[in-house]
Amino acid sequence: MNPSILLQAPIAGCMRWGAWGAGFSKAEYRDMIDQCLELGIQSFDHADIYGDYTTEEEFGEVLKEDKTLRSRLKLITKCGIKMVSENRPDHQVKSYHTGRKHILQSVEQSLKHFGTDYLDVLLIHRPDPLLNPTEVAEAIQVLQQQGKVLAFGVSNFMPHQAEVLRQWVPLSYH
Repeated sequence: MNPSILLQAPIAGCMRWGAWGAGFSKAEYRDMIDQCLELGIQSFDHADIYGDYTTEEEFGEVLKEDKTLRSRLKLITKCGIKMVSENRPDHQVKSYHTGRKHILQSVEQSLKHFGTDYLDVLLIHRPDPLLNPTEVAEAIQVLQQQGKVLAFGVSNFMPHQAEVLRQWVPLSYH
């Protein structure tokens, strides 16, 4: 866990930047990133599922084109939802999945899409009724030991749900 990770508000939500909204071109992604940075917005919130599994990769194309950008921003992404999609033909039914293997695979895919070797923050996207805290803790421990995830947290969890998970893995609160 890296307690020095500090995300300053506001945070730019990227859910509607791609196919689920504006459908930005690479130039428009770059313009939005630049505008955010000029306004002091350094953190960008993503999820693997955004834009039908395309928004991270589109955002990442800008990062790959200008290697100086990565050091100027914080990448937040979420995992744990499996959506039926042409981009994920192995997903047969929409479900929540917070197993160790799925978390590790999701992070590897996000790192590849962003063209980076680490995420500032990884969040479990939604509560999973079948969540196994041991598996989540094991995945996060591996990712943090490898330097691939600097901080870990949850999204859309009620306090009592987060507390159950916090007993197994340190959550970052900011």
